[in-house]
Amino acid sequence: MARQTLFLGRLFDIRVGVHISWLAVYAFMTVALARALGMLPPTEAYTLGAVCALALFASVVAHELAHALVARRFGVRTSAITLFLFGGVATLECEPSSPKADALIAIAGPAMSAVLAVAALAAVAVLDRFGPDGRLHDALGLLGSYVLLANAVLALFNVLPAYPMDGGRILRAWLWRRWRDRDAATNAASRVGIVFALLFVAAGVLVVAATHELTYGWYVLLGVFLLRQGASGERASRPVRPLSDTEAVAIA
Repeated sequence: MARQTLFLGRLFDIRVGVHISWLAVYAFMTVALARALGMLPPTEAYTLGAVCALALFASVVAHELAHALVARRFGVRTSAITLFLFGGVATLECEPSSPKADALIAIAGPAMSAVLAVAALAAVAVLDRFGPDGRLHDALGLLGSYVLLANAVLALFNVLPAYPMDGGRILRAWLWRRWRDRDAATNAASRVGIVFALLFVAAGVLVVAATHELTYGWYVLLGVFLLRQGASGERASRPVRPLSDTEAVAIA
């Protein structure tokens, strides 16, 4: 993936970049948001759409940065944060050393997204109360609502117990604490993640077939991605050697 990633800079000494697949998502979101801003002239609509798309992806960076900073608190370094087709990933240099650390690192991302959603809600409320009426007011309100919705969805979606998503890692931490066996907990959480992935694929296929809207094919792609990641986690949880402290770990 590194060869297909564009380096943007560093935040808190963590390398931040975007995979080339992210560029397609950014272009799609800019166009979709601009079309929703039909009350504005095309130039203004596309400009605001592009800015809002950047705000949404900045929210993803903040989500991943929360993981990274909490991980640092527990002595786990983060080598990179990368935006890609399905959102973002923070690459931890090793596994957390305890179930508590694992759970707190995992929950930090959804918690940050929830805080951003509340902040967007407050901004929209202030705009409605004090902002001047007009097309720009309506456009900013709509864009603020998008940021609110995106962060709320990001927070709620990521707490689904589908490993390696945040909720799946929280499930693993709980099983790890209960069983005192990280590999067994990873194996179980990965299998739960595989079930969720298959449900995503099936739901996506059924909705596309029923509505003939290819947009819902996104859930199929997401399900396939989670299926691959879950299967990879399940295989990795049956090691033939002790886990190296320097082995990289990805957290969504």
